[in-house]
Amino acid sequence: MKKGFTIMEILIAMMVLFVAIAFVNISIKAFNTYQRKSQSYQNLYITALSLKDWISTKPFDQKEYAGNLNAIEYTITIKELIHKKNYYFDSEEPSKSGNYGDFLVTLYSLKMILSDGNLVHKYDFFITKEKSLNPLPLKGIVK
Repeated sequence: MKKGFTIMEILIAMMVLFVAIAFVNISIKAFNTYQRKSQSYQNLYITALSLKDWISTKPFDQKEYAGNLNAIEYTITIKELIHKKNYYFDSEEPSKSGNYGDFLVTLYSLKMILSDGNLVHKYDFFITKEKSLNPLPLKGIVK
């Protein structure tokens, strides 16, 4: 009886090895694709939060903003939803409590569309802004 491998055993071993290498290669490519996509979504979300912070400092005199931040194109649409005076609570006479405060509080809806190449994502945020209805006089200024 001869010792060693037959040609058929060697071919089967090579096929198993090639299948294993192909599986590892496909897995690495899928992982890299997933990692790139995850990084792109993370960049979009960080940019959306930055835009939300930036836009909240604006007076909302425009209803739409568009531009480019971090190499990401954006469009922001602002819609006023509701505005009311702030709630005034009278502890002595609760029946006098209600929306009679000195501030006008407005709720806005922000709709953002961000695109990074072929990746497009939409974000919705709500922002409140308040405006004083009875401005206090500046101290030290006499009229």
